[in-house]
Amino acid sequence: MYSLDAPIGVIDSGVGGLTSVKEILNLLPGENIIYCGDNLNAPYGNRSADEIIALTKKMLNFLQSKNVKLVAVACNTISSTFESKEYEGYEKNFNFPILSVIEPAAEDVIRQHYKSVGVIATEFTIQTGCHKQLIQKMDPTIQVYGEPSKNLAMLIEQGDLNNPAIHNDIKQHIANLLSQHPLKEIVLGCTHYPIVQNIFESIAPNIKFINPARDQAISVKKHLKLLNILNPNISGTLEINTSGTSEIYTTILNELEINKDYSLNIIEF
Repeated sequence: MYSLDAPIGVIDSGVGGLTSVKEILNLLPGENIIYCGDNLNAPYGNRSADEIIALTKKMLNFLQSKNVKLVAVACNTISSTFESKEYEGYEKNFNFPILSVIEPAAEDVIRQHYKSVGVIATEFTIQTGCHKQLIQKMDPTIQVYGEPSKNLAMLIEQGDLNNPAIHNDIKQHIANLLSQHPLKEIVLGCTHYPIVQNIFESIAPNIKFINPARDQAISVKKHLKLLNILNPNISGTLEINTSGTSEIYTTILNELEINKDYSLNIIEF
């Protein structure tokens, strides 16, 4: 049985998962969080399934050594390997619950009674079709249209959020979706994308862009409550572990207005 003050793990291929960390901190301020960002190998979305799974196992093994009580996978690409029948199963080898970011996003689409949604995500995530499968499993009448991006996560990962290439890439993907489908809602299907959600909204102000991070935080709280392992403390700790450099974390933490004190370790998972 896990102790109440055991940490929560959060993993991503890079800095994108900090969007989920922000929402977990807001909803569960007493929890201790250990973040793993594999920036050295980011982005995962252009890698093969075997590579993604091998890299993910390294982070999960690291978190297992930290005795985490739960892991939130704040990466759609990794989550798609859990949700896809072709790859699923390896996450069951770990002795803690592992929560996908895709499932709560799909459940939110159902709750909101959307008739059709777009999904902008990495090439790998779109290729697996996980968003469409999960949404249509719950409601087959909802139309789901995917738009893959090869470069956007990588551009954000570079840390220059004013780079015109980010604006141009987002503009192209929105145009691709809207030119074919009269959409009103689009899921940001990569946790890097909400970092620049303001750019999405400036390009298409009439579209509702769905950030799954809040839904994932709610899912984390629900599971901890169900297991009776919510931390009752007022304020927890934040530990960041990265295979990359510290500079990008300073940039993104500031951009997301995460003001919590944290420790940062540069490691090899």
